[in-house]
Amino acid sequence: MGCSGSKGEVNDTRRGTTTKMTCPVVKLSTGASMPQVGLGTWQSKNNECYEAVKAALDAGYRHIDTAELYQNEKEIGRALKEKMDAGMKREEVFVVSKLWNTRHHPDDVLPACQKSLDDLGLEYLDLYLMHHPFPWVRDNLLPINADGKAEHSDVHFMDTWKEMEKLVDGGLVKAIGVSNFNISQMEEVLTNGRIKPAVNQVESHPYVTCNRMLEFCTEKGVVMTAYCPLGAPGDLADHGLAVLEDPELKKIAEKHGKTPAQVCLRWQVQRGVVVIPKSLRAARMVENSQIFDFELSAGDVEIINNLNRDGRVYKWEWSKDHPQWPFNEKF
Repeated sequence: MGCSGSKGEVNDTRRGTTTKMTCPVVKLSTGASMPQVGLGTWQSKNNECYEAVKAALDAGYRHIDTAELYQNEKEIGRALKEKMDAGMKREEVFVVSKLWNTRHHPDDVLPACQKSLDDLGLEYLDLYLMHHPFPWVRDNLLPINADGKAEHSDVHFMDTWKEMEKLVDGGLVKAIGVSNFNISQMEEVLTNGRIKPAVNQVESHPYVTCNRMLEFCTEKGVVMTAYCPLGAPGDLADHGLAVLEDPELKKIAEKHGKTPAQVCLRWQVQRGVVVIPKSLRAARMVENSQIFDFELSAGDVEIINNLNRDGRVYKWEWSKDHPQWPFNEKF
């Protein structure tokens, strides 16, 4: 069964029936609806990304998250075109992309957005995020020196934000937001920007609960999206960040007859957070969407909230010495 966005219909292919089950949306400050569960595509490459997006859309997903950095927008565009040619309407799917660190110069914002649109085969994006608050030098996608540090530029994120606002004016994007911004940086955009950021996408899972960030976003009418919502991928789990192996999560999962992954995702959506788990397997995508037929108790939520250890996986330490590096403050 899969999440079907605002329609709330789920196709149960095992029985050949359609089961009504609510897959909620959150309202953005623009008034638009954003499906609360989407497909993350970070580290999904080439044909496997194309197949994953097709499988997700078949499973009922209607929210796809990508970025220029991921270098898979053409494959996503191919999958979207195939499904739209088969009858899916553009307005039925919520597509998110991101402005990369090397595109912060005001002259680069429009061309970067247009390239993403061209690669995706779309006329507009539902949401366009500034991937990080810190800028890198132009042109090279990953300008990392031999000493392991990024080559920075001195463009302030507010100068970049003003150019992103023009994308909304021009109809290229329906909403704009940020990613990996801390609370102080969020306040700066909210205070000095003409258009309010609709979303802040941050790493969040039971070991990085981002409780303060969520409180702040809720107060300001900004939606929080959680990437890496199941914790550390691959060998990073060896560093004590194997969230899905946490004994407390396993106990809660067993109580509800669910998996630890489903508990992680349910905890987020229950507190109003959008989640974008990455998967290349259709069965896992279906599992990740089966989180709306149970509810965590207040006690369950408290236990998960208390698991926080600020166990952040992605710190982008290449830019640790940049004044706009966001991770000097708690989220």
